[in-house]
Amino acid sequence: MPQLLKSPPKTQTHNSPPQPAPPLHSVKKLGLWMLFWLCLLDVSINRLFPYPKKVNSTPSNLTRYFDYGRSIEGKLNRMVQKSVANSDVIIDSGWIDPKAWENLPQSPQGDDDLLLAEYGMSYSADALQALAEVDGKITMRSIGGASAPPNHSLAAFKADTQNQNADVVMIGILASSVNRMNSLSGMSWTYEHPTPYTYPYYYLNNQNDLEAIAPAITTADDFVDAFNRKDDNWQRLQTQMEQYDQAFDPFVFHHNLSDRSAIIRLIRRGWASRARSIGEKSLFTPESGFNPEAPEIKTLKAILTEFVTQVKNADQTPVILLLNNQGYGSSLYDVLAEHVNSLDALIVSTHEIVPAEDPKNFLGGSHFTPEANRKIGKVLQTKIRAEHPHKQAQEESK
Repeated sequence: MPQLLKSPPKTQTHNSPPQPAPPLHSVKKLGLWMLFWLCLLDVSINRLFPYPKKVNSTPSNLTRYFDYGRSIEGKLNRMVQKSVANSDVIIDSGWIDPKAWENLPQSPQGDDDLLLAEYGMSYSADALQALAEVDGKITMRSIGGASAPPNHSLAAFKADTQNQNADVVMIGILASSVNRMNSLSGMSWTYEHPTPYTYPYYYLNNQNDLEAIAPAITTADDFVDAFNRKDDNWQRLQTQMEQYDQAFDPFVFHHNLSDRSAIIRLIRRGWASRARSIGEKSLFTPESGFNPEAPEIKTLKAILTEFVTQVKNADQTPVILLLNNQGYGSSLYDVLAEHVNSLDALIVSTHEIVPAEDPKNFLGGSHFTPEANRKIGKVLQTKIRAEHPHKQAQEESK
């Protein structure tokens, strides 16, 4: 008879005895090895990717990447020299300083029949250049700052009123710069490469009147002097930034020994992005656009009202250029449309000309393409020339 196969004996299950915790000295040893390798990595990064010591030199992409997280003061230590002339070129840009504008045109040049004064940022300056090329008879006077917010533009216009006799005055409002109204310097918002120019902090008082807090430092020369001396003006500006700059963060701003660590610099870079975005959700979200009840929007409306009023009082033609850059759709126009259309001004909004949703209108996700700017320039020309026809056309109509 065939033998029946016996089933294998059942294994008995027992609860495994608890494993003993690793000895404390093993944990310490592992921690010391981890610390050693982190330090070695840190030193290696600094050795392999040193930042150029020469001012205005261009670092490699990897060097720039590992240096982005340096504190703002740490970057300024490298950018600021004994004088403005010897410092990084960005130190001298964007300041609301009429002396710096003395060589700009104050009246139409040559055969031109109009002078247009513009206050804004690179986006509005690009549109202005396109307008000049399209029209050919308009002299341009352009004043602005890198990613300048509306408070910078209004303050620059007010500081320049005695120096220009323009026929047309334009203010440019960039959607992505509206959040920078919660500041009085470009340093915190342009953290990767801080632009130290300053401007007033505007707010509405209890009577809904526009008021301004003037910055402690207002010129490039004063900034370089105050920064090098670390004097009372420098301390006052920092105090103002702590109070009025939404993106200000001591860990991001102040220079200390942590600037020497590549790993801490990487951590600080992420922290800086967080600091800048803390208050943005109450102002703007991609889903719902700008919040019409946000203090920044209410202040922006007051800024535009004051701009138009002063331009009209000077018997000039005001133009409001709303620049809707990528990620903002038509949200800037949507939140301001009712207000700006109630003002006696020419209104141009780029969302109707070069939609922000179309990536073909932008260069690498940033500025408008030359063709997009040309389209904006043509619309500006049409609206402006409807108010100010060419002299030749005026003479022919007589």
